[in-house]
Amino acid sequence: MTELSNAPHRRNSSLPRTGSRIAAAAFVAMLVAGSPASAWAQIQRADLVCGEAASDRGIQDADLPDISAPSALVVTDDGQVLYARSASEQREIASITKIMTAIVALENAPLDTVVTVDEAAATVGESSAGLREGETLTLEDALRGLMVPSGNDAAMAIASTLGPLLDPSTADPLATFVDAMNAKAAELGMADTLFTNPHGLDFDDWEGDLHSTASDVALMVAYAMRNDTFRSIVGSGATSIQVTSADGTPRTVELREANLLLGVEGNIGVKTGTTEDAGACFAGAFDRDGNEIYTVVLGDPMASGAESWADDTRFVDTMTLADWHYDHTENVPAVTSSRTTLAGEQLVARATHTDWSDKSVDVIAADPAATASLFTLGDEVQMTCDLASFSGYVHVGDPAGTLTITQDGQTVSEVELVSAEDVAAPNPVEWVLVQLDRLVRTLTGEPTAAPEEVFATAPEV
Repeated sequence: MTELSNAPHRRNSSLPRTGSRIAAAAFVAMLVAGSPASAWAQIQRADLVCGEAASDRGIQDADLPDISAPSALVVTDDGQVLYARSASEQREIASITKIMTAIVALENAPLDTVVTVDEAAATVGESSAGLREGETLTLEDALRGLMVPSGNDAAMAIASTLGPLLDPSTADPLATFVDAMNAKAAELGMADTLFTNPHGLDFDDWEGDLHSTASDVALMVAYAMRNDTFRSIVGSGATSIQVTSADGTPRTVELREANLLLGVEGNIGVKTGTTEDAGACFAGAFDRDGNEIYTVVLGDPMASGAESWADDTRFVDTMTLADWHYDHTENVPAVTSSRTTLAGEQLVARATHTDWSDKSVDVIAADPAATASLFTLGDEVQMTCDLASFSGYVHVGDPAGTLTITQDGQTVSEVELVSAEDVAAPNPVEWVLVQLDRLVRTLTGEPTAAPEEVFATAPEV
């Protein structure tokens, strides 16, 4: 059976290999048949929210995700970890491995590179893109075969073709490619990850010490999603590719999408993974109203032959995590002030005009409708106002600085500020009067220019 059918592959020391598979499959089938996909879900108060145990933050059970996965993570696209469950625990990740295969391929060869399917690729087995020995295809189509149906054959073909491009003197193209995968993992800071092949199989001939963590997978996903080609491929859904057969005739291969969540409530990718040792895994990306996050679940119970995402625990867990994040995200006005200008606009601040001793410049938001996306379970929101200092003639709309809203050390909104009024520079007579006024102010210990004032306040969660 293929990965898309979630075939069990875990070894059992008390049973022969075949007996282990049959027993495991029967056990999983019995549970799935009699229970919903969320039957194993549980809330754990030791789970981390914004880096601190939920119990220590005083977060109620109702505000925690109810999931089955033993390792899980929710992270924003700028790297803020909102939720973590055993996210540093080393685990097998199965075909999530193929994300790194795609990264290395995209960064080391043009998309029109000709990929050849050798015997090793055509016979690797398990999840397949349907490629045959001797066929050729472009790297772009091979990447679709890799990511859409999770083709182990495509992974092997890419690795064996690109290995000599990475090192023309190599005697082992596959090992060369895997070395490049590990080098890239180290570059990304994936300190707890080891790749031993380009597809993620972890049993029989492919048994080894391959492993990663939910945290490392999130780093890899975030990096990959910065590549437009990768985003397009993982978001394309079921598609077809063109291959050239060994005899030169063209052939169209239909690719079935392995990600049953794609397109559901903002899901834009990324990658499934299933072996018996790894369990059911999924690294997902969501975008709702421009708010992009990445989720990781590792080691979920396997669901045999699931036709809907709701029948597969890893997808149910993933949707639970995504909903948890978005349900606890609130868009609020970035600019809040009890003061207004004469025109009725929210007065953010008054900036210093250095040519005057007693005049300042009213400052407003360039976009008064700007919002900040706040995580309601996060820490207190902070605001900083970096005001410009004016001189000479000031016009309405002149740049006046930046208002920055942060939460948990992450910038959640940055608002450009502008002058709300015209302020003329002193004429010669006024300039003399300003100097006399400053002399008096200096003697009396008063400020020689109007100090800046900030009236805006940080939004509340």
